[in-house]
Order: sequence, then C-alpha cells, then structure tokens
Amino acid sequence: MSEGGRRGVAISLAALIVVLSLGTVSGHEQETYNVIIVADGPMPANITDSDFVQGNAVVFRMKDTTENASIRITLDTDLNGAFDNQSDNQSDWLVYACELTDNGTLADEDCSVSHTYEFATNATPGTYAYQLEWSINETVTAVENYSILLWKDVHEEPGVPTFGDCFGIGCDVQDAAAEGDEQSRDLMLMAVTAGAAIGAIGLAISIRNDAKIAQKVLVEEE
Repeated sequence: MSEGGRRGVAISLAALIVVLSLGTVSGHEQETYNVIIVADGPMPANITDSDFVQGNAVVFRMKDTTENASIRITLDTDLNGAFDNQSDNQSDWLVYACELTDNGTLADEDCSVSHTYEFATNATPGTYAYQLEWSINETVTAVENYSILLWKDVHEEPGVPTFGDCFGIGCDVQDAAAEGDEQSRDLMLMAVTAGAAIGAIGLAISIRNDAKIAQKVLVEEE
C-alpha cells in the first residue's frame, strides 16, 4: 500500500474515534430558578421541582415594596441544619430598589436587589434549608425558614426526559426529527467503522506483502 493509502487509513481510524466520542458526551445547560420575595413571603416558598438539579442556580429577588424594608438570605450549604457556619452562603441585605446617580450608576455600591447562588455540579443532592430575615428600618422583625430540594443530575435515564427534550402535546414532530438525527449518526458511525476496518485489513496485507518482497530481495542478493 502506498504512503497516501496508509495516511488515508490513519485518517479513517481517527474519524472513527471522533464519531464514537460524540455518543459519549452529555450534560445539561445550567438553568436558573427565580424566587420572588414579596410582602406575603417568597414565591415559591419551597423549591421541589425535580428539574432543579446539580449545577443549577437560584436567584432571590426582593420585590417587597414595604417602606424601609430589607431582607437577607442565608443558605445552609453544608447541610448541618444551622445558619451560623461561615461555610453557609449569605446575601447582603436586599432592598426593593437602589438609588442611582445622574450617570445611572449605583449611589451605594453595596446596594443589592437580588442574590444568586449556583450549586456546584457535584453538590450533594438533598434538601437545603434557607433562612429569610425580614428587617424594617434595620430592625429584624421576622425570621422564616424554607427549603430547596436539589436533585441529582442524571444525564441519561430511560423513560425520563432530559434537558432539551420535548415532552407533551405538540412534540411529535420534534421527536421524529430527533430520531432522524440519531439514525443519521448511527449510519455515519457504521460507514466510518466499515471504512476503518477495510483500511486496517488493507494495511495489514500491505505490510505482509512488503515483508515478503524484502525477504525475496535478500534471498536473491545472497
């Protein structure tokens, strides 16, 4: 086999590795869950949605218009049931609106109207308690506890829709398109596999023939 033919076999084998790796890459895009806090409390108060998984984020937004009201969020990130540990996540005191300068910048750089916490992709699944402190004129008036249920991020589980999947009414067309894409990928994989196998066989035959020719030349020279 010529040098060009051997290079073609190598390229086919490399393509086979790439195609096989495409089938093993999985994951989900980060999603953000909003908790709106009004005078009556947070909405929703507790997060129990099974789509809230490792790697997702939660944003607490202060929407209580009570005069001089502020709130503070403390999330029990170490799951020890207490809110006094330095490893817990705590927000600044959040207000409904921040005063702006004539240039549109914050008059007080420490002013905040929301707080975001992003769970790590390897965070421990389970129930995370969070504490909500209410303050009027810088005096704490109430303390309430709620919870966030963090689920394990399972990329592939038979019968369970994953992120990006469509389920319910109106998804038949999308499902058909997804199946078509998967079939196309399978056909491409089969074609590349077959080509790589043929190339490998050809390379082996070429090496064996080259060895025979070299042996014959040595015998003639003797």
